[in-house]
Amino acid sequence: MIGSKNCYMSAQNIYGSYAGDGNTFNNMDTQRFMTHYGQVCCYDEEGFLMQTPYQPVIKTQKEYFYNPGYPLRAYEFGTAPYMGQFEVPGLSVFHHDYMPYFYCCKFADFRCQLFYWRRPSSACQEYQPPATGQASGAGTFYTIDNDKFIFNEPGVFNFLYIPQTIRTPEVRIQIRMERYPNRKVDFGLLGRYIPQSDLVQPTNATVITGIALEATGTDRVHVVTRKDTRRFRYRTDILVGNILRYFDTIRLQRFRGVLIYVNNVIRGQPEIYVVLEEAQIGVKIRESYALDIDRLSMYQESMGMLDIQLSVPPQYGVRPDGDKTREQQYRLLYNLPRVSGLMRPFPEQTSGALNLGLTLNDVNSASYRQQIINNYQVLGSGESTAQINTAGVLNQDMPSDNMFTTSTEEDKQFDVFPEANSRANPVFKTAPIYETGPFRFVPQTGADILQILNTCRDLQNNQPTNLQPYQAITSLQYGIQHCPDDPAQILNDCGDNIPCLFDYTLMNSKILAQEEEDEWNTFLVERTDAIRQYNSCGAINIEYPEYMMKTPALASGYLQGDVARFDCYQSHWIKGDHEYKCGIVVDYNRPNSYRYEWNKGEQPWCRSRVKENYFKWIAIVFGFVGCLIAIVLVFVLFWCIKQRRLQEQRQYGTYQNKGFTGDMGTASRRAPSVRDDLSEAPRTVAMPARGTPATLEPQRLSPASSATDLRSRGAPPSIPGGGGGNLLGLNTSV
Repeated sequence: MIGSKNCYMSAQNIYGSYAGDGNTFNNMDTQRFMTHYGQVCCYDEEGFLMQTPYQPVIKTQKEYFYNPGYPLRAYEFGTAPYMGQFEVPGLSVFHHDYMPYFYCCKFADFRCQLFYWRRPSSACQEYQPPATGQASGAGTFYTIDNDKFIFNEPGVFNFLYIPQTIRTPEVRIQIRMERYPNRKVDFGLLGRYIPQSDLVQPTNATVITGIALEATGTDRVHVVTRKDTRRFRYRTDILVGNILRYFDTIRLQRFRGVLIYVNNVIRGQPEIYVVLEEAQIGVKIRESYALDIDRLSMYQESMGMLDIQLSVPPQYGVRPDGDKTREQQYRLLYNLPRVSGLMRPFPEQTSGALNLGLTLNDVNSASYRQQIINNYQVLGSGESTAQINTAGVLNQDMPSDNMFTTSTEEDKQFDVFPEANSRANPVFKTAPIYETGPFRFVPQTGADILQILNTCRDLQNNQPTNLQPYQAITSLQYGIQHCPDDPAQILNDCGDNIPCLFDYTLMNSKILAQEEEDEWNTFLVERTDAIRQYNSCGAINIEYPEYMMKTPALASGYLQGDVARFDCYQSHWIKGDHEYKCGIVVDYNRPNSYRYEWNKGEQPWCRSRVKENYFKWIAIVFGFVGCLIAIVLVFVLFWCIKQRRLQEQRQYGTYQNKGFTGDMGTASRRAPSVRDDLSEAPRTVAMPARGTPATLEPQRLSPASSATDLRSRGAPPSIPGGGGGNLLGLNTSV
């Protein structure tokens, strides 16, 4: 999401790349790209800079037409001359970090649009999933190319090996597998009934107790579980360059080409992440499934076993679905390396079906067991009877040196330290007698496990009677040596889950069996979801103002059909368009051209409830005043219309005054003389409403008229001395 505020772990040093354009595995022109959002600066809720890596050289990405926030200034691990962690050069960070944030975001009127445009977010629409695999429990493997099997054999094995090419470094990862001890041995019997050499009695189940990894030009990293009775404070040891490292205070540390992060939520650093930076390969290591031993009252320390998850990027050409149809062609055409090891034991063979589960036939099967031992076991490790081939026949492409017992030239000077024994010596050290004779390692197949459970369940539920003394002793010894505590409960709890049945039967631990069952089912679901091809709309191009949150915070909101909803804190109201849906946009003139995008809308933002109530009361008051003003305006309007009509009637309409008429009839009208009082004359006169009659128009005088003509006209008859009565308007009532 663009503008996210909380940054917990910086991924600036982790890069990703594709094997060519799209899915063609053409890695000749591939470039590494950042796997983080792209904002160089990360600020907390109060606007303070949290951390940014330091990079003194300006580097512009090839795909961008603008510079996405480089150079990088702060360096979270410390580097010369800024050796302190998270220390930032003052003038540089002020000019490149604080000022753009203040001017373009915090104090801007348009809400950080320029800041987010110059420092954009990655939408991840062209994301290609890595090939992931897991090794857990008593040798349960889910390979990176979709093979599933259970393999048990003590010794050191090549977990993953990638040879060096022009564009990829050499990668070497080895694991150490040891026989898990029989936890039914009572240490309280030491000295009276059993000797010191019989305290650790191995079973026929092998677990991972250590992992070593390195790449070209990097430090060698060892992660091993600590020995018994020594896992109270620290459950694992992390050695980098033969030096024991601690992560109590600084959880994230970077060494030469290696990034290590310890999740210490559970006490004792049981969860460790190791990333080979240039190779872009990551490993997740957990001790005893990262269980919180403090909550298990029946255990005083953890179980002493590791489970590992491996991630290989797509640039190496490994398909997560296991399709190897054209792998040889791709290797020759694009110079791809050959990826092999326990996590990819059969690089030239077709893998199993994607949805096919683990069966009893996949438990230490003879069809692949000896092939794995001959190809990937390091010579000289494990029991002497297992490896029968000579070096150079089948494993000619595999490294033959043991990374647990050897050191690089620059690390040999630290072999004198005591912690060198923790990586070189086994965790569950047994007496030599348990490696030969009847105590030697015997792999248990699926048929053997099923036979043990059925036999032990019959001994538990149908106890034999009337047996001979020798038969009773033999049955008792078989039950003590081979049977778990409650075989009937194993079949009820595990059902058809093969890893649960195998671990519960051989290790006699219900907690480990249930954890293995949960881990296996969880990894199946997560891996299936990870390798799917999603129709993503990418990041929503909105800002993230204060008091706003995405609801629910961990829900899916980026794929086709998903709806992303935004809400505010309880002290604020949401405004704008706060619901966005991801949908497909098709050009119907070109059916093959389509894209996925969010619906258009306004920027969502939050307003305080106090301010909202204040605006509501202001709106109510102004609304009431507005209604009163509207009523007054309507009254004034109608009054003005009435006055206008009255004015028109006085000016043009008929007006009759009956003041001079009697009650019995109309008074006789007479033309008043000149001598009469004009005030007594009747005022009744009929005036036309519009226009002027022709009789009322004044006579027009021709230009020939003269004063002589006017004098020759006689006076009206009613006027003494007048000559005529044709003077216009003389006898009217006005």
